[in-house]
Amino acid sequence: MILGILTLIIHGLAMLCCSEYFFSFYENVLYPIIRTTYDYTLGYLPIPSVYIVFTYLMYLLYSGLKKILKPLTPFSEKIKLTVSGISNFFGWVIFLFYFTWGFNYYQPTIEKQLALPEISFDSADVVNELNHITSLLNQARAKLSTDTSSLKLDINWETLEHSIRIQQEEMISTWGKSVQGRVRVRALSPQGILLRFSTAGIYIPFAFEGHVDPGMNAIQWPFTMAHEMAHGYGYTDEGACNFIGFLTCMRSNEPIIKYSGLMGYWRYLFFDIRSRYPDVAKLTYDNLTKGVQNDLKAIRNDLNRYPDIMPIIRDKIYDSYLKSHGVRSGLKSYNEITMQVLRWKQSKYAFPFTTE
Repeated sequence: MILGILTLIIHGLAMLCCSEYFFSFYENVLYPIIRTTYDYTLGYLPIPSVYIVFTYLMYLLYSGLKKILKPLTPFSEKIKLTVSGISNFFGWVIFLFYFTWGFNYYQPTIEKQLALPEISFDSADVVNELNHITSLLNQARAKLSTDTSSLKLDINWETLEHSIRIQQEEMISTWGKSVQGRVRVRALSPQGILLRFSTAGIYIPFAFEGHVDPGMNAIQWPFTMAHEMAHGYGYTDEGACNFIGFLTCMRSNEPIIKYSGLMGYWRYLFFDIRSRYPDVAKLTYDNLTKGVQNDLKAIRNDLNRYPDIMPIIRDKIYDSYLKSHGVRSGLKSYNEITMQVLRWKQSKYAFPFTTE
């Protein structure tokens, strides 16, 4: 409980007067120590550490309930134990969340970090971008298979994780930001456990690892893995992680990783255009090759196997959470990737998108 209160005090002071200095210390000193210590010790565990965290929490819950429900324990003592247990639990949650990762919310936006130029663009620019990515998506699919049936992929998880980590670390390093540790992204079981909440992946600070639901179509694995890995390297904004995830995939020389990145970005562009110009979206979809169309159908079919649980409540809670941590657009931040990519293309960090 005391650690939780101290964390909130630090949080309040940082917001009031010295967030830049505090984040600089956290980013350059504290977080690298945390990241490196975990990644080169427990990060080598063959199982996701979230299972260990969950098991330990269940043990604590069992121990607490055992004391509270003990028949001979006086009622006043039961109340005291209950209040103390709840206070300590939330104190630990607040302390661990912020010190293991959450203080990264004080960082500047990805636009400021990269000094992305301000540009003016309209719907025509977005349509042109969609057409360009559609062409690349068709080319990338042709390199994977000439069979128009939906792709059946056999992806080695550890090999994919290693490949994406190399590309992401190299890219972040070119931005002048030091990269510490070796962030892990795990396949979480049972399948569908995240998709039931309309979530393909999640980064859990207490477990120090990103997690991806393997119940989704394997075409989506690389892009989602790259997104969650970006969280592990200290990026908090969902839009920034989509942006980093896409660029990570486009840096790769592996066709399936590029295809996954293009597919992820194309879907954001397509749904944006479809909401405003349905006729343009239909024409764009018709310009996709049969193979890409079948892959999109397979992606949707796999997602439909796990219907959402309480989607409205979930969205309101997460939207409020993001806004309370400085992500002003909340859930809409996921869709900022288009603006970020268009601005990035005019920056010194840009590189050409190809399927080679």
